[in-house]
Amino acid sequence: MKTNFYPRFIAILAIAMLTVSCSQTENTKTEASASTEKTTSVPPNTEVFLKKYAGQKNNLTVAEHKKLLEEGYPLNRMRRAQDLFSARHFTSDVMDDKETGMDDALYYHNFMWEFLPSAVVPASENQFELPRVLDSRFDEITYDDVEGNAFPTLIEYTNSSESRLQAIMMIHKGKVVYENYPGMRPEDKHVWMSVTKAVTGTLMMDLIVSGKVDDNAPITDYVPRLKGSDWDNVPVRAVLTMSAGLNADDVSGNMYKYGTMEQRYYQASFGDLYEGKHEDWIDVIREAKKIAEPYSLYQYASMNTQVLSVAIENVTGKKMVDHLYDRLFKYAGTGEFVPNLFPDGTIHSATAMNSTLEDMGRFGLLYTPSFQRITGKEVISQEIIDYLFESMIPAEIFNKNFVGKTAYKYLGDQAVIGSGAQFDFLWEDGALAKLGHNGQGIYIDPKRDFVGVYFSSSVDLNRPVGYMRAAALSLDNK
Repeated sequence: MKTNFYPRFIAILAIAMLTVSCSQTENTKTEASASTEKTTSVPPNTEVFLKKYAGQKNNLTVAEHKKLLEEGYPLNRMRRAQDLFSARHFTSDVMDDKETGMDDALYYHNFMWEFLPSAVVPASENQFELPRVLDSRFDEITYDDVEGNAFPTLIEYTNSSESRLQAIMMIHKGKVVYENYPGMRPEDKHVWMSVTKAVTGTLMMDLIVSGKVDDNAPITDYVPRLKGSDWDNVPVRAVLTMSAGLNADDVSGNMYKYGTMEQRYYQASFGDLYEGKHEDWIDVIREAKKIAEPYSLYQYASMNTQVLSVAIENVTGKKMVDHLYDRLFKYAGTGEFVPNLFPDGTIHSATAMNSTLEDMGRFGLLYTPSFQRITGKEVISQEIIDYLFESMIPAEIFNKNFVGKTAYKYLGDQAVIGSGAQFDFLWEDGALAKLGHNGQGIYIDPKRDFVGVYFSSSVDLNRPVGYMRAAALSLDNK
């Protein structure tokens, strides 16, 4: 079932950016461009830090990790993971030229509630099975790079050592047509990373189209604690579309530099000390400065999503976890979701939802025709989808940011038309996708009634979204 077309993708390593330095050194305030102060990516106590983390290597394969999940993780591994956990040692990533997370990241990603405060979104009222009509031909799906060379087939990619793909599923017309769990069990939960942003974006769009939020109003109308800062002149829609015009950008490199606003924000979200004290994340982001007019500059920043979640709570008068259930998951047939929390009880609305892979797929199903056919209920209206595309940041602006500039290198050259409402990529045919750090992702194709989802603990390029797109296109006329 190989495809010979050129899916031209603009995609992203999709940064769920919880990879931040966690150290305690001298602080200097972040100024307008977050670069006027002297910052270092390596705090003074790095040698002590690296000694503590010495010997951490990627020794486990995902298959070996799955076996440990089945047999029970050894206590020494769990205790080591607990001892080493921090914002810095959380991901399968590279920081300060030293790998972090590694084997421990496999454990973290399946058990985040053991390391951060957490809440529970209850299981749905209506439980229903997704039928399995599995088609092994999807193993052979491939797609081409910009030079016309085919990437490995999906099964070749899955079996490669660099992919560290843990789970993948495709749903077509409400039926599971492909699933593979090389690195975890179907019942295991896994952190979504930045795919979580798609949930927050969906909830905000719902409030906008229902008239409960004015997307042209300043975000500070809904988040009063930001009043008196440069957030005052940022419309809600600009926050929603990552075009606030502020000097916050997770992919700029500042989140790796000790003392920057971005890095301090992530430390605060984990409850890590900075300068010997716990900082309030809202106090930190009040330091953001205007560098461009809203909508003129795309800047990928998780703090935007976090601000949206506070606005959602203030408008609805409900905790985010309660609103998640009432508005999205009450009828979705999902099991329990476990969102992680900031120290102040704020939900990690940008980065840290945890669920089974199928339940992530059921979220995507809310956007497809088959959900209403199966349940008799409409959760995501066409009005929401229309708003998503009408309010997008067009490709000519999106492509100036790192995420748009670089993704063609590994996902082909089929250009998306823009980015919008917390989703990374929007295609002309109505498809949309959101990716997450370390290889998480969701691809939603309402026209083809198709959803693809996957979990990984990888530092490789986020290629699975390309296979999802190729699989969906292969279903045309079927």
